[in-house]
Amino acid sequence: MTALEDLLDDYLLRSESETDRDEKFEELMKAFLRSDAEWAGAFDTVWSWDEWPGHEGPGNGISLVAREQDTENLVAVQCAFHDPARPLSRPDVAAFLAASNKAPFTTRLVVATTDTWDKELEDLIQDEKIPVNRIGLTRMLDSSVDWARFGPAAVAAG
Repeated sequence: MTALEDLLDDYLLRSESETDRDEKFEELMKAFLRSDAEWAGAFDTVWSWDEWPGHEGPGNGISLVAREQDTENLVAVQCAFHDPARPLSRPDVAAFLAASNKAPFTTRLVVATTDTWDKELEDLIQDEKIPVNRIGLTRMLDSSVDWARFGPAAVAAG
């Protein structure tokens, strides 16, 4: 297994709750978007929903907000810790799609631990006015990020 897979397994097995696991995954994806060669160059800032100065109330599926470096456009990001063997489906992202389908967001990004989306979801996002992009597990595994530096041993070492 790779360092990322080990880390995801650790989140799955050692998190105190699903909420705890999801929060850990969101922090990891924030670090990923800030340090991956492709994405770090695209965004000048990545906030968690609660850190983002424009947040009001709960994120309703919006995990992160990223600001594009060149345009300062805002990207709504959903981080989906999902069974890699099961396709992502409409119910998995429905709240996110509804919450992020308006200004100030100009683009949306779903970062998920699966590479597959079911046909209903694929068809749905084709008709969305605000584009929906995605990053799956394979893209994360192939990234420039040194995942080992985010592992439990690295975190414990401080």
